[in-house]
This record gives sequence, structure tokens and C-alpha cells, in this order.
Amino acid sequence: MNNNFPPNPNGHGQPPMNGQPNGPRPGQQPPDYNRPPLVGLGGWLAVFQVYMYWALFGAFITIPAYIFIMFIVANPDIIPAEMQSELNRTLAMYNMDLQSLSSFELVAAGIKLILLIILLILLYTRKRSFPRMARMYLVINLALVVVTFFIIPPTVSMVSAMIWTAVITLLWNLYFSRSVRVRNTFIR
Repeated sequence: MNNNFPPNPNGHGQPPMNGQPNGPRPGQQPPDYNRPPLVGLGGWLAVFQVYMYWALFGAFITIPAYIFIMFIVANPDIIPAEMQSELNRTLAMYNMDLQSLSSFELVAAGIKLILLIILLILLYTRKRSFPRMARMYLVINLALVVVTFFIIPPTVSMVSAMIWTAVITLLWNLYFSRSVRVRNTFIR
């Protein structure tokens, strides 16, 4: 077997085990030799690619938004008088700590942006470290959501977002640790 290609999960081209022929045993179906091995960026890996691009788009949108929020909070005199009460109500909701929350969210979005770019490079070069880095990104993302939960007053939507993020993290971590396609694709 050539080391440049992943092993075929169908057993085609494998040496016989224990000196026995490589055919079907009585009562068993013969293996489907025409089915290609699970390799490539298809299947659930395509779904994860969509997830990464969606998160990358979100990071590109939130970074300027948090910079704008930090600018508005630092310079409240540029806001028209009609909107001053709305700003004061928002600041009261966040315990007058919107500046530090925006700073934290800006740093978190920057970290996620950098990790996503690294992940995309590892994905398309099919590096062996991609599954480990993807699991690390998911755990860091969950940790940032939990920290945000403790920084600002929790709402029902925040609790549901934290639970949803935990479930997604668990499911993707299981996928990256058990998938045949992942094992066969990331071999460099």
C-alpha cells in the first residue's frame, strides 16, 4: 500500500488476514469494491466549512460594530439629544460597563477571526493538525460564550445560546474524533 493515499475502508487491496483468502465468508455479502473510500472535503466536513465561513462572516461584521460601540460610549457628546436617553438606558442595562464589555467582545472576535483563518488554511492544505485545531477552536468559542455569560446580565436568549454552543461543540468534537472521512482526509 502506498503511503501517499489513505487506506481504503472497504478493505480492497488489503493483505489477507491470518493467511486466509480475502473473499467473503459463507453467508456474508461480498464487499462493494466499487465504492470509493471516504476521503475529501464532502459530507459533514462540507457542513463544517459552511459553519466556519459563517463564523468568519460574523467576526468581520462584529469587529467594526464593537469598535463603533466603543467609540460612541467614549464620546457620548456626538450623539443627538433625541438618542441620549436610549444610550443612557443601554448603559444602565449593562451596569455602565459597556466599554469593557465591548473591549472583551472585540478581543474575542479577533481571536476567533485569527483561529478561523488558520483553520481554513489547515483545512484546504489537509494538514493532520486540522481536527485538533478545530476541536480547540470549538472549545475556545464555548469558553468565550461562558465568560460573556458571567460578564453581562444573563437573558433567556443568552442561556439558550450557551446551551446551543455547548451542544454544537460536543457534537463536532465527537465527529472530529470518530469520523473515518476525517482520518482519511487529513494525512499530511
